[in-house]
Amino acid sequence: MIDPELEAFAKALSRVLGWAYFLSWSASFYPQLLENYLHKSTLGLAIDFPTLNVLGFACYTLSTASFLYSPTIKAQYAQRHPEAPEPTVRFNDFLFAAHGAVMCIIGYTQFFPRIWGFAVGQNQRASRAVLAIWWGCVMSIVTVVLIVLSRSGKGDSEDTSAWAWIDVVSCSDARCLSIHTHTHTYTSMYSFLPGLHPRLR
Repeated sequence: MIDPELEAFAKALSRVLGWAYFLSWSASFYPQLLENYLHKSTLGLAIDFPTLNVLGFACYTLSTASFLYSPTIKAQYAQRHPEAPEPTVRFNDFLFAAHGAVMCIIGYTQFFPRIWGFAVGQNQRASRAVLAIWWGCVMSIVTVVLIVLSRSGKGDSEDTSAWAWIDVVSCSDARCLSIHTHTHTYTSMYSFLPGLHPRLR
């Protein structure tokens, strides 16, 4: 049996750290966007990172919003996790995801001169590898949605032991993790070895 005071302290600490993480990570979006704005240019940047990040944060926003506000997802989560039926997602998680999605969209649009008028290199286009990852993630989510929809008319849509809407959210979560793994790999590689990327200029 957990001591009530210790449990209350742990929850309070979790909330404080959650908001601290929200503030620190949210602030990290601004320097690059402001630098692009001040220089009116995206030259030297790879568009691969924002291309993947837009989708990644869209998936993250979908996931956190579903666990916070969808009665269907909450009920299906409780059915699959009877020992801990309450999702651990909190409002600061959703706010971070939604804010990040907006900032990523702004960053992505800065590569389009017709929108911002910034200087953009002729070769600053997403690589084929990144586009393949992007479309692979989208199609995997669409596939799961179609599978769940195909079951909706069979009278067992509430049975979470098979495919259910929570699997769409789980697939979105997995795509988010996959995308962020690729984006940080790309960023690290091109930061230390920029000559590897043919489309920075």
